[in-house]
Amino acid sequence: MKVRTIAAAMTAVVMAWLPAAASFASDVCDRACLTGLVDKYLVALVAHDPGQLPLARVVRFTENGQELRLGDGLWGTATAPGKYRLYVADPEDGQVGLYGTVIEGDNPVLMALRLKVDYGLISEVETIVVRTGGTQNFPPAGKTMEEKGTPRPQFLRTLPAAERMSREDLAKVANSYFTGLGGNTGHNTAPFAPTCLRWENGVQTNSNPNMQRPDNGGFNVLALGCEDQQKSGFFRFVTTIRDRRFPVVDRERGLVLAFGFFDHNGRLKDLHLTNGQTTPSPVHAPSTLEISELFQIDHGKIDQVEAVLQSVPYGMRSAVWDIP
Repeated sequence: MKVRTIAAAMTAVVMAWLPAAASFASDVCDRACLTGLVDKYLVALVAHDPGQLPLARVVRFTENGQELRLGDGLWGTATAPGKYRLYVADPEDGQVGLYGTVIEGDNPVLMALRLKVDYGLISEVETIVVRTGGTQNFPPAGKTMEEKGTPRPQFLRTLPAAERMSREDLAKVANSYFTGLGGNTGHNTAPFAPTCLRWENGVQTNSNPNMQRPDNGGFNVLALGCEDQQKSGFFRFVTTIRDRRFPVVDRERGLVLAFGFFDHNGRLKDLHLTNGQTTPSPVHAPSTLEISELFQIDHGKIDQVEAVLQSVPYGMRSAVWDIP
């Protein structure tokens, strides 16, 4: 009798806990909650007041790969939110990203933002802030994206449930882009859709014959499509793409937000292409880019790419974020 009484009491405790647990689980941030926190972040940013945000007890914050106190960096100089906002939400893992513009003084700057959210509280903030064109004499990235104003429609599509890829497969396709690019030989490429377009700091850097490198040696890589660029062997000047992370996977929209570092040791002077041509390398000294890259994947193929990238000291590693 006593055993049955104890068992009944334990069952009552468990049953009493279940509604509370279900309610607790329902507090996990969904898509609207995650993107809403991004909007709150931008409001707090221009108010120079992190205290406006729901923060975890411990919050880690980086700007351009350096760990700072939340409230430092762009937090001290931002004056208004910009027009451009491209969200990527991952409710399954409680993460959300943004490519957007922020006004700093009188100038728009481009920012890649990642937030990690645990039960409605922000525990991680990662940003890359581009105040100039970044590389390759690009026009100011923030100004370019502020003028564009709205994201490409492919990034905003909601996929039917039957067409959604697994998290693992989406990340695998995104990683194949870096594998095909780093130390590029032209003998392996990522799977690209014929319509693939890539913007880097607001500039279209493929299928764009009107844009040329000043020292292209008669070979304009920017005129080629995404697949033909990787097949050309041009990118062998990218020594390695390291510390790759894929923290935000948006299955509903087929998006993957990645972070990593592109190293260039600067030793190659000439690039011998798969078509038999030779062209000067665009990199003449050791350099590193910290990069955030967003991939829109359609039926297993990369269709649209957007990147936010910033020059950092050669060989720099992330100050905080764990590398799997």
